[in-house]
Amino acid sequence: MTKALSQSFGLTIMTKRRFLAFLGATMTAQLMAGGARAQTATASNQRVAVVYFSESGNTKSLAESVANFKAADLFRIEPVEPYPSDYQKSTEVVKYELDNNIVRPIKPVTINVDDYDVFVLLSPTWWHHIAQPLQTWIKSVDLSGKLVLTANTHGGGGLMHTREDFEALLPNSRLGTHFMTYSGVRKNSMFVRTWLRENRVIE
Repeated sequence: MTKALSQSFGLTIMTKRRFLAFLGATMTAQLMAGGARAQTATASNQRVAVVYFSESGNTKSLAESVANFKAADLFRIEPVEPYPSDYQKSTEVVKYELDNNIVRPIKPVTINVDDYDVFVLLSPTWWHHIAQPLQTWIKSVDLSGKLVLTANTHGGGGLMHTREDFEALLPNSRLGTHFMTYSGVRKNSMFVRTWLRENRVIE
């Protein structure tokens, strides 16, 4: 082999070695970047907002249970004019408003949707549907692309049309599974914990 050819061959080998080193470094950087992106999507880094309406306190207990397992910000929806404190009178008023498409105004809720990755929406079951005040809030914001978990509390009616309501109100959101509970829940409810885990809100 001539000296010139030997030098050329050596340069080729060095070039290949440098290329392979460069390729390896690039792939490592890409894998690290991919790992970083995956880490940002983990449960520990998700910013969660719990938005709920509660009249008797049952749905409030569910909101507090979610916050017990996940560091979440709680936002309670409240009507400007409260519903009657008497249960029977309150149900009659709710029924009348539903039948006549009357929307009761709600108090302003200070929340920047862009600050959160996950929304947990909780409502009692009112005449087979989710409470009107929560519906009013959902209609006022854009949760497109957000992961949204939904839930209803009830006094014996079960699911009824609550999940259907959420689906109709949130056509562009990524809906997680629905949670349903009779009455209220304990703060350390294992059912709530399982629900959050299956939706990857907690690990």
